[in-house]
Amino acid sequence: MTSKQPETSHMERLLNQRYQFIKTLGSNQLGQTHLVGDTHQPGHPRCVVKQFKLPGNNPKTLEFSLILLNKKADTLKGVGSHPQIPQILDSFEESQSFYLVEEFIVGSSLQEEMESTLPWSEERAIAILTEVLEVLAFVHSRGLIHRSIKPSNLIRRKSDNLIVLTGFGIFKEIGTQVMKSQMQLLKAQSNGAGVYVSPEQDQGQAHFNSDLYSLGMIAIQLLTGQSLLELSTLRGKQSADWHDGVKADSQLIDLLDKMIATDTKQRYQLASSVLEDLRNIKSGKPPSSGPSSLVRSEPAKLVPQMAVPSSSGESLPMSPPPPPPPTSTSTKEPANRRYLVPLTVALGSLVLIGVALGSSYLSLPGLGGRGLKQAETHVAEGNPEQALRVYGETIAKQPKNGRAYYNRAMLYQDLGNLEAALADLTQAIALETEANQAYYQRGNVRFKLGDRQGARSDYTQVIEADPTFVEAYVNRGSVLSDLGDDKGAILDYTEALKIDPTLSAAYLNRCLSWSNVGDQDRAIADCTQAINLEPTDGFAYQNRGLARRKQKDVQGALEDYNIAIRLDPQDGVPYHNRGLTRLDLGDLDGAIADFGLAIERKPDFALAYYDRGLAYQQKGQTEKAIADFKQTSELCLTMGRVGCYEDAQYQLGRLRSSGILDEAVSEEQSG
Repeated sequence: MTSKQPETSHMERLLNQRYQFIKTLGSNQLGQTHLVGDTHQPGHPRCVVKQFKLPGNNPKTLEFSLILLNKKADTLKGVGSHPQIPQILDSFEESQSFYLVEEFIVGSSLQEEMESTLPWSEERAIAILTEVLEVLAFVHSRGLIHRSIKPSNLIRRKSDNLIVLTGFGIFKEIGTQVMKSQMQLLKAQSNGAGVYVSPEQDQGQAHFNSDLYSLGMIAIQLLTGQSLLELSTLRGKQSADWHDGVKADSQLIDLLDKMIATDTKQRYQLASSVLEDLRNIKSGKPPSSGPSSLVRSEPAKLVPQMAVPSSSGESLPMSPPPPPPPTSTSTKEPANRRYLVPLTVALGSLVLIGVALGSSYLSLPGLGGRGLKQAETHVAEGNPEQALRVYGETIAKQPKNGRAYYNRAMLYQDLGNLEAALADLTQAIALETEANQAYYQRGNVRFKLGDRQGARSDYTQVIEADPTFVEAYVNRGSVLSDLGDDKGAILDYTEALKIDPTLSAAYLNRCLSWSNVGDQDRAIADCTQAINLEPTDGFAYQNRGLARRKQKDVQGALEDYNIAIRLDPQDGVPYHNRGLTRLDLGDLDGAIADFGLAIERKPDFALAYYDRGLAYQQKGQTEKAIADFKQTSELCLTMGRVGCYEDAQYQLGRLRSSGILDEAVSEEQSG
């Protein structure tokens, strides 16, 4: 009778004055999952509502929890654009709980299929593995880890027979950070699903390739027909016991072993790398062992990704290993890449749009042409809303006017409405209007939206159609480097330089990739060439300083950072990099001063606060260190950078475990 009480409670009222309870689908210590009807829609369509019980005993914890939950909900709304991911329909806070409303998928789970038929054939297992990996590649490109890949969360949709990826574990992620006691209870109640969880995720350190581990375990279960108990013997081990009697190609067996490797560095890093090797197996080629399958030589720690200087915060985050001890100065400084957009579309402002109309927009004779000219006039006069209205009217009259879609996409892009630009460029491509230029622009938009895989695909399409399209090589190189494939990026930058040997951006980017693969001599040579071509480019000096610092040429690095500061005294990044170099010299006071100058110029510079906190800690100034780590935590939460937040919390946790933080808080409260 008691177990039914929550359901009765929900039946007596509408959640958010909208959602009518139908039945409970599941529950755990963090909350419940319900099937509901949406009373605001005709026919009251069914939805899934997930509830997360908010911590109520600490106002600061509650505040942090809500920030994280809302950030993650926004991210999930973005990935819900994929046809094989449920759409997030709503999110809200009510009665000390956070609720997430998502599309209800009608179909049967992989768990149900496995209960009726096991083991599966190799072909059938590869098919579902490929399908899920393609969806995961999209999810990871948006900076999201699923965290709960298991058979019950893979739903075969009845309408089209496609696998839909459900059950994103954002509540588990938040629980790991702010409700660790409840997470311990959850582990005890995993009901066998823990067999799919990677060892590092079980310790609260999920990476993108933690999802690959989970999927690998599912594939092994499909091929072997093993029970959860039998499968659990593989977890956390490098066991080949499952190989016996399996009717599968040896290359597929090796691939699955690599997916479930205990050491995250030996495991596949990217879903796209597994897909590539699967395709090679099916075509009879050996799996690749190249850089796209391996971890980068220096995993990022609290590093703002700088592939696109104007949108570094949107880039793909990297899940860090456990943070270094407070005395470490191994934190990698921010680097800078150039992201090329041809001058014909690098509009920058409405004034420039008006100036560049002849080359940035496409013309069309006749009725549509008059509409386009009218829209261009509105843009030149600084009336973008009127221009959008005219484009809309033109498209309504001529639905196949691809040039109107293309030009409107350019305006949307300049106004910052990237989703609308993406939709219009896709339509222009479908209408085969200036297809190569449209593919290129769509690649740019996808890159800015964080869809690295989609951007790479579009740039590849451009290059295949026009092998002389130099900007596509440079931008694809930036994508590859973002994805950890610096060797592939180097090849693209080199191709760009064959076409245009005076392209300083290609030298600048190749410099950074050479540095990432450990060849500092070539890195320095390329940055020097970039400086020769663009003597006032501060980025080139900063990147050369980075390579020189790695080469232990501390004085040379200081010289480069000093020049970068003289070129742009208001840029906080070179001050931060110079501070790290001063730490190498043991100059703690100089480093702290530089980190302070970086923060003055960039008040939300979380990394500078973090490194200054480490420096204060080395000096024994623990109260100042605590203040900087707390500021880092708050900034990272505001930006939705969970890994960055965890790093700062780790440092505060070390101080707390030693009693230093508690003493400081006690003194603060008594004062």
